[in-house]
Amino acid sequence: MNRNCITIHDPGGDAMGESLRSLLEALEQRTRLSKENKIIMDMSLVAFIHPFLILPLCALISADTLRGIRFEMNIPDKIAGYLNTVYFPWGFSVAENDYWRDRLTEYKRKTYLPASSFPVTAQATAIREQFLTTFEQILIRQSNLEGQIITVIKYMISEAIDNITDHSGALNGWIMVQNYPQKGYLDVCIADTGRGISGSYKQTGKNDVISDALALEYAVNGKSTKNITETRGYGIDTSRRMLVNGLKGKYFLFSGEAFYIYTHELEQITPLQDYGWNGTMLALQIPAKTPEGFNYATFLE
Repeated sequence: MNRNCITIHDPGGDAMGESLRSLLEALEQRTRLSKENKIIMDMSLVAFIHPFLILPLCALISADTLRGIRFEMNIPDKIAGYLNTVYFPWGFSVAENDYWRDRLTEYKRKTYLPASSFPVTAQATAIREQFLTTFEQILIRQSNLEGQIITVIKYMISEAIDNITDHSGALNGWIMVQNYPQKGYLDVCIADTGRGISGSYKQTGKNDVISDALALEYAVNGKSTKNITETRGYGIDTSRRMLVNGLKGKYFLFSGEAFYIYTHELEQITPLQDYGWNGTMLALQIPAKTPEGFNYATFLE
């Protein structure tokens, strides 16, 4: 194997954990690369690929490219067409495409939206809000969403984007969506390559947050980065309870050298050793319909 090659393993299915396992393997390989300025990314083993792997790879490649690293991609024909349609590996940049609204509208009859990067600086507030409104409108139309699930998805996306804008220190955020009509759910992935959750806590003087795992514990339990108690914090606590307890969906949060997973069967924080995600990544598997008796308002803080 080439010493500066990352081999992307086939997820083997569309289960959430399978894509995330492939991502973790890729990130662990990355730590063993030499300090050369070229990386070969070999995807020849991949038969099909999902947002929980596509989007973080796009964000990773973009961040490394800005640091002067060149990528050589080995993409098999069987997935090349789809990856090209979702703008892999460089992503669909809203800030660099004057006709971004027209490009997104082309996806209105598809079951997915491309891996998109959007600006999160204060100066770019207007274009970011316009992009997210358009993105959500197309998503709702694609998935034929109705009722409370529309409000839920808008809330979760908004909270995640607000966290990137307010806490990450990044220049751009990333988002991608894939709908699975026959299976009754959609995958939403949102990411940044900023300072991460622990970095955000330390930025505000909370130096007792001594690990990424502890930072995740604070965040998922609603502990704010601000030095006040009456606050919504990250909004993570509300989103995770609404998704898992209310909708029976799945929630995954990855920042630094630790990740948090919450499903109807499992809740745990897992620390990693010597590798992780530089920034914050969120993966949401959301049912397309709300269960009987669900009330969005009961989960609001």
